Amino acid sequence: MREIGLIIFYGLTAFDDIRTKQVRILEIIVFGILGIIVNVIWPVKSVESIICGLLVGIVLYIFSILTKEKIGKGDCFIIMVSGLYLGFIDVLILIWISSFLALIYGLIKIKKLKKDSSYEIPFVPFLLSGFLLMYGIHSFGSLII
Repeated sequence: MREIGLIIFYGLTAFDDIRTKQVRILEIIVFGILGIIVNVIWPVKSVESIICGLLVGIVLYIFSILTKEKIGKGDCFIIMVSGLYLGFIDVLILIWISSFLALIYGLIKIKKLKKDSSYEIPFVPFLLSGFLLMYGIHSFGSLII
């Protein structure tokens, strides 16, 4: 259930991020509230893990302010909500996988389109891709090996 909710959340916000390079705060608030409700009714992660997962997004938000939005504030809010669902370790893994996918995409775009290194790309689609990859490995990984 959590996984389906996150896929819908990332899908909706990725669509907005690609189209407008912005995300709607309403979607973030709704899925944030749902994340809190789900954790109260069906706790899977420890409270400490959830708080630390949330703190990852807060730290990125501070970094966003200090770097004049090299990381978008909307991305930081989405990572905060992700921390509510995934907890500390899984949100760090998600960020790592998503950043790696974005790096590969960015390098290809820079090389093919002759863009400079300041070329901006929407990050939420990579959160969606990274989560699908994480979920696929978690769900089907033992079938592959």
